[in-house]
Amino acid sequence: MRRSIRPARGFLRALFGLLAACAVSPPVTVVRTARGDKIEEVRGDNVKLKRGPQEAFNGARSGFYVVRGQEDWERAWPADKAPPLPATLDTSSHMLVLAVSESRDVTRLKIQKMLETGGFLYAYVRETKVGEGCTNKSPDRAFDAVVAARADKPVKFLVEEDRDESCGEPPLVTVECRLGKEVTWSNKLSAQPGDTVECALNASARGKFELIDRNLSMAELPAGSTAKLAFKKGAERGEMEIDVYGTYTVGAEADDESGRRSKATATIEVKPPKTKDVLVQLVWAGFDLRDEPDTFPRVNLRIAEPGPRGQRCSADLSIPGLCDVKTRGAYTYMRVSEGTRQLPVSVQYLDERAEKGPGPCVHVWFDGARSGETCDRKHRDADEIWRVGTLDTSTGKLIPDGAPLPPPGKSAPATPK
Repeated sequence: MRRSIRPARGFLRALFGLLAACAVSPPVTVVRTARGDKIEEVRGDNVKLKRGPQEAFNGARSGFYVVRGQEDWERAWPADKAPPLPATLDTSSHMLVLAVSESRDVTRLKIQKMLETGGFLYAYVRETKVGEGCTNKSPDRAFDAVVAARADKPVKFLVEEDRDESCGEPPLVTVECRLGKEVTWSNKLSAQPGDTVECALNASARGKFELIDRNLSMAELPAGSTAKLAFKKGAERGEMEIDVYGTYTVGAEADDESGRRSKATATIEVKPPKTKDVLVQLVWAGFDLRDEPDTFPRVNLRIAEPGPRGQRCSADLSIPGLCDVKTRGAYTYMRVSEGTRQLPVSVQYLDERAEKGPGPCVHVWFDGARSGETCDRKHRDADEIWRVGTLDTSTGKLIPDGAPLPPPGKSAPATPK
């Protein structure tokens, strides 16, 4: 009597899985339908879907996948980053259907149902995008995964695009400034060195989220400025003292609970007057904005008339007809009277200055424009003199120390910076 030999079920299942793994996966196509448009109607049998824990699929590549084996699984992940195939997935009898959003604007993805016809599988997916005026705080892309009985047929994903409700407009933020105690506030202001400017932030929530943060700060300063906002009336109102010519920008920001941020700026233009008087400023360079100006080395800006009987004005001594001087902290502002003179300019160090760190600069302005600029970057001992150069009052040029002086009123060489 012959005995029939039946292969073990485990062997058949393994053989089937091996053959399936070697076969080319049926194609996958994706059809998108905009919100409100009609979705393709299909008559077919419902496919039973099982949705388990989703954590294992976080980090998969954007796209739509049907996993029937190891090669399909690896295709769903960035190169060489595929984790082990889930142990609970038996690809000989089941398949994994995975959808991963292509944009972080998508907040939810859900595989709603699957239908099977004689030649195709249809997967219906709803993709929900962030509402108008909203932000998606999640750093991960939305995804969904289900398991179904294995069917080796082409799969068509029918993606219906949807959108969450609107969050309304983002916060409204403005910043305005005023000169001294003037009544008028504006986001564009004109000022002069020595003026006090006060700026105020105003913010309001729009939409369905409350404000959680407001910030008023210095956004941009001209070179040499150490101006800082002092908040004497709360965090949304600050004042500063203008110290050099240039453009100052004050920034304001407001954030709401959804993470939306709005910004605004106010600008203060500080321009020298158009005058034939020469304006000389002693400013600073090489410092950190966190440094306090009263820690800078003490110096004395000086301008002298030539000759043994020539007068000399300095940071602490104005000479009528020669110069008018004002000091504010570490800064010196000197107005030299109009004329055709050539006046030596020097800076006396009252404290030692290291080779690195805050160092003085001399800026010269004439007829509304900068006509000279130079900075001292050397180590200086206390009582040492930095000979800046010679000021030609007819042109506003600063002639380097040791260079030949042109006849009064003639062009002088450019000042090295």
